[in-house]
Amino acid sequence: MNHLSFAQSQRSLSRRRFLSYGAVAATGLTLPAVGLAAKHSHSELQHQLNWLLKRQRREGRISPYERTAWSVYDLQTNQKLVSIAENIPLQAASMVKVYVALAYFYLHRQAPRKYPYHERERRLMERMLVRSSNWATNKIIEMCKGPANVQKLCQVATKHRFQSLRVVEYIPSGGKTYRNKASADDYHRFLYDLWHNRLPCSGEIKRIMAIRNRDRISSEAMPDYVRVYDKTGSTGYLCGNMGVVQLNSGCAYTFISIIQRHNKAGSYKRWIRTRGDAMREASALVYRFMNSRYELLEDLS
Repeated sequence: MNHLSFAQSQRSLSRRRFLSYGAVAATGLTLPAVGLAAKHSHSELQHQLNWLLKRQRREGRISPYERTAWSVYDLQTNQKLVSIAENIPLQAASMVKVYVALAYFYLHRQAPRKYPYHERERRLMERMLVRSSNWATNKIIEMCKGPANVQKLCQVATKHRFQSLRVVEYIPSGGKTYRNKASADDYHRFLYDLWHNRLPCSGEIKRIMAIRNRDRISSEAMPDYVRVYDKTGSTGYLCGNMGVVQLNSGCAYTFISIIQRHNKAGSYKRWIRTRGDAMREASALVYRFMNSRYELLEDLS
């Protein structure tokens, strides 16, 4: 049975019951019995993503010696659809900059006169999050009284939501930052709270993260109306991207992808390009799955 005939024959189902197996229907695959679907629907996207990652490893696009972490969360239905090594602390690279932003905005909310947010600060924040300026990042870390205080402020602002976050250094000369760490789950928690406006100045953070940049989430599979809120991270050891993808309907999901090497890449540009392309292919797979999922949800609403 294809997903269209399934939707037509099941209009009387409750929304909650549909969502328990709607993800499977969205793929166009044959649906299992309802009782089994409720158990396995949440892993269907992860199954597809794992298959893609195995193929990419066979093709040499991801090395067998590289560690990866992935997370996808449906913000519309509050369901975790992909969880691959998401609790393992990995290098944060420039993705740590979202936590630097959080720390400063927390200070601004607590003491707006002492920690203002005017044109100068706005430009610094945009340079840090959009252009990934290391100079701007270090300036804001300095305004927050150092790396250790950035970590402390992030935990205070969120009541200790980030279990693996470690902010221990400024961005060194040349951008070779390897000691700051976070897990895919830490990024998920940040994005979840951001989307639900639970972070200080969430609206401003979202505005800046939505400014177009050379991200690894956008793909040819996504129409122009799809909006991506994101931050990338790149070093000779790590290629990553964390963000929220919002469809025209307003439905949104998080997408977090991290690839980390055990040794430094010989050719930085080639390493970032090939791993970035692998991430975009994975993102395209997730987008097609989620778009079909949301279309089915709309059909039954």
